[in-house]
Amino acid sequence: MSKADASHNVMTTIHSQQLDLNLIKMFDALLETRNVSRAAERLGVSQSAVSHALNRLRALVGDPLFVRTGNQMEPTPRALRMAQPLRDVLIAAAQALSVEDGFVPGDEERSFSIAAHDSVQAVLLAGVLEQASQHQISIAILTMDPDSSLDAIDNGTVDMGIGHYPGVRRWHDCKTLYLEQLVCVFDGRRIPLVPPISLDDYTRFPHLMPSIRGGFTSFVDDELHARGMRRRVAASTTQFMAIPTMLTQSAMISTLPGKVAALCAPPLGLSISPLPFPYHAFDISMVWHRRHAASPSHGWLRDQVARVAATL
Repeated sequence: MSKADASHNVMTTIHSQQLDLNLIKMFDALLETRNVSRAAERLGVSQSAVSHALNRLRALVGDPLFVRTGNQMEPTPRALRMAQPLRDVLIAAAQALSVEDGFVPGDEERSFSIAAHDSVQAVLLAGVLEQASQHQISIAILTMDPDSSLDAIDNGTVDMGIGHYPGVRRWHDCKTLYLEQLVCVFDGRRIPLVPPISLDDYTRFPHLMPSIRGGFTSFVDDELHARGMRRRVAASTTQFMAIPTMLTQSAMISTLPGKVAALCAPPLGLSISPLPFPYHAFDISMVWHRRHAASPSHGWLRDQVARVAATL
């Protein structure tokens, strides 16, 4: 087949009434949710509309694409092969429809939204806000857990998420900003300890536990269990930045990100000690949807976040 014939065939397929971008959106939503009703909710359509679109796509490609297994719709091998190319089509369409000619900070008013936990807000985002305020740029910061922030990135509620993301989705871009270490923080006026504290010291006193999702256990308890030890968590809070002040009023130990401790502990007269057991540093990253990859304004925001992070 000549190049001309191949090109003609491609254009014929593109202009075919069978090729419908809504079918690709339905496919992508169903691949992500594995459930017809949840896919319909995400797309803002009825379940019957999703079922009808799926039947059309099945007929178009000659494959079942999804097979019901219990309460889930499991993708076939053909569907898995189609997944990334079709996702790329949606991203390319979104980029084409939202392309910016250029962006010069200060020439126009602009607003962004960032999802980040309060510990990241205090350590990193203060410097970003300083830059933004000089260029007619407003930034709304929302406190979210990692899963919620990824969902918000997908549905456009936020432009970026910053935090620890063990796993991002295939249509996200991610850049590591800095590494964070965990340390112990306590008030030496209430707890008679001197850094560095021992493992026995660590487990002897009650703990005030930071928890992004709430709860009373974390990786710390797994580490202690492996050593045949346990701690008593007297309280937990999702507000990391409230913990240092709370420690000045209670005889408890807390395990906090090192940069948070360095920022808050000295002014309050709190003691900082290394963890009394080995633990690897973890990364703090910024995550964004690939539809923003070519956006000059979003690129400016990413550059500002990365620049401030490099100074930490």
